[in-house]
Amino acid sequence: MFIWRKGIFCLEAEWFGLRSSVSVRPALEFLRAGDFRVPFIHRDVATRAELEHYLRKWLQQAHSDFPILWLSIHTRRGLLLPGDVRRRDEKMDFDDLEQRLAGQCSGRMIHFGGCRTIDLPRERIQRFLRTTRAVAVSGFLEEVDWSESTLFEMALLLELQRQPLKPAALVAMQRRLMRHHGAMAKRLGFRLHRRTR
Repeated sequence: MFIWRKGIFCLEAEWFGLRSSVSVRPALEFLRAGDFRVPFIHRDVATRAELEHYLRKWLQQAHSDFPILWLSIHTRRGLLLPGDVRRRDEKMDFDDLEQRLAGQCSGRMIHFGGCRTIDLPRERIQRFLRTTRAVAVSGFLEEVDWSESTLFEMALLLELQRQPLKPAALVAMQRRLMRHHGAMAKRLGFRLHRRTR
């Protein structure tokens, strides 16, 4: 089978406190060690400033072979929570993220790994895609179990290696993903939005 190998640029925030070793990094290591040899960059982000720094790095030409951005961060509807959730200045809302990425995401995709990030009106998601020029965004509409959602994300990231990162090709990818993992996708409220124009 032909593979359209796409690197993953993963930004991960702390999940369950300093004593927890929970991380998606072992999932990325598994993807890299497997048949598809998926390359990745993984960075921990503990503050909004660190998130902003690594978003700028992702957009650099030097990292164009890592077109999939995996934001493995606590979230709420339209809101990223990379740092201390009690501090307003540590949060990044969907509007701010859109402006930071405006016009710079051609040929790239963003996956939101937190709960309910893209539980937003379809037109709002399409505006984000048009403004950023991203091919697609994906994420969950529900409060998700960390382990189950990470297993599903591994399946998603593998399926993304089977097709070029283009809106039409993502239709076939999504059909295959739902055929093999539809029950889990439904439980998690998984959605993938492709840019329509």
